[in-house]
Amino acid sequence: MISKKLYPVLFVLLAATLACNLPAGGPPTVVSGTEVSATSEVLVEVPVTGATETLTTIPSPTATFTPEPTATITLTPTSSVPMVTVSENTNCRTGPAVVFDLVGALLIGQQAVVVGKYTIGNYWIINNPNGSGTCWLWGQYATVTGNTVGLPEYAPPPTPTPQPPAPPKNFEVVKNCIPLPGLPLKFNYILILKWEDQADNEDGYNLYINNGAPKKLGPNVTQVPLAFTLPPGVPFKFEVEAFNSTGPSARRSKTVTCP
Repeated sequence: MISKKLYPVLFVLLAATLACNLPAGGPPTVVSGTEVSATSEVLVEVPVTGATETLTTIPSPTATFTPEPTATITLTPTSSVPMVTVSENTNCRTGPAVVFDLVGALLIGQQAVVVGKYTIGNYWIINNPNGSGTCWLWGQYATVTGNTVGLPEYAPPPTPTPQPPAPPKNFEVVKNCIPLPGLPLKFNYILILKWEDQADNEDGYNLYINNGAPKKLGPNVTQVPLAFTLPPGVPFKFEVEAFNSTGPSARRSKTVTCP
């Protein structure tokens, strides 16, 4: 009979014998509650009692961007001094209306410095291109370049007392006397009256023929054609004057006869 004291010894010997007879590739061995396959390459960390675990953080890869070249912007400098040009020759006056004195003009191809504006009346105040000081330029045909934001607004000067217009200049009568066939005592008077307009404030022109009632013409008229059939040697006296609300200018006169 085996003594109970030998049971533990026999149990250890039996376990050792069985372990030696196990074939390779047997069932997985349990290590600290974690199964590791004999063919696995996975590394399993076995906690160690009392050890301090240190975690090392592996930084994520950071994408590297190569900046694209930036286009170079070339700025064209803008003149800070406002300049004006015109598409039509434009008078320049002492105020914003034709009742003000004419003191200069800005012609096509010229430019002038702008020093102020009268927005409500569409006028620019510029350095007088024909003299000293400034004058008022109508903006109808004007093109302004440069910075106009800081230009001061001008108030119109007092309206001047109206003046009679300037009289016409170089008044002449071009005549063509044509005898009528079969009527030796008759002529066709073919006439053209011409003059230069010197006024800038006229309401029109009056034309007088042989001291008769005036024939009214519009402003800026400089030529009138006429035709008569009369005997030869009959004189014609022509007079022309400019007028406005204050009255007429001085008259200019010519007398012609045929032939």
